Amino acid sequence: MTLRFALSRLERPEARRAFGRTWLWLCLAGAAVTLLADNGRHFFLVLVAWLVCVFAPARIAIETLHTAGPRLRASLQRRLLARDDRYRSTEDMVLMVEWFAAREVRAPRLAPPDLAPKITVAATRLCERALRAGGPPEILSSAVRCASFLDRWVAVIAAGELGNAPEPDGLGPAAVVNGAAPARLWNPRASIQDQWETLRAVAGLAALTKVLIAVSEDSAGRGVDGGAAIRAEADAAMDYIDQIGLRLDGPPWEEVPGVPRPALPPDTLARMAETWLTFCAGPLPAPRRLAAFVDAVAA
Repeated sequence: MTLRFALSRLERPEARRAFGRTWLWLCLAGAAVTLLADNGRHFFLVLVAWLVCVFAPARIAIETLHTAGPRLRASLQRRLLARDDRYRSTEDMVLMVEWFAAREVRAPRLAPPDLAPKITVAATRLCERALRAGGPPEILSSAVRCASFLDRWVAVIAAGELGNAPEPDGLGPAAVVNGAAPARLWNPRASIQDQWETLRAVAGLAALTKVLIAVSEDSAGRGVDGGAAIRAEADAAMDYIDQIGLRLDGPPWEEVPGVPRPALPPDTLARMAETWLTFCAGPLPAPRRLAAFVDAVAA
């Protein structure tokens, strides 16, 4: 990991807090070593020296990355966009995914605060696996599968809101995944909190789909058939999520023409639903839950 990339990650409060905890333990360990070498003398002076002269300056400097971090990230992205091999490493993929997420995704009002980090992590992992497996065509395949899944999920929600809630293609109640059992895809009689959890997962899937199709086109150097329709459907899905979750007046859901809808086995669709709901329900990092979703998409 390059230093500039590592510093750009510290723009997030949770990353700075994690660094602060690690740095504090390192400073306390250094103070303990110093006391051992000094036979325990000058305990107060040693502790003050490590905390005031070593820990505090670095901790204060890291807090300045709250504003400097985004500038570092933007600088790295500008350099990356000028290169042809923009997906050579994991760091490059993270930067490109973040760039496309910021440019392509207009998050719904119902979106959770951690939507962007989760989309970045999920899209990066899917792109890594796809590039190892077969290059840009594999990224397109993952994007199309996510778009097809999104189309069917929103159709289930729309049918439920109209009083007819079939769950097509085997999308039934979710099974236990990594110790968690998410709710069924949509229950119009559930509490507002449960409905919001599902709607936020759908919003995340729509954002993920837009990012994947953008990365697919950029890595291939050309547009793809159905790309514009997939983007339009993802935007429409995020608008519809706000309409349902916030109880806004609006038109009923309509399928977007031109969206690729490959035939996905019912087991695959059910597994994608289970793993994505489980991943969205928990905090980051969640490597096992994310790996389960990536495996479901690639199945």
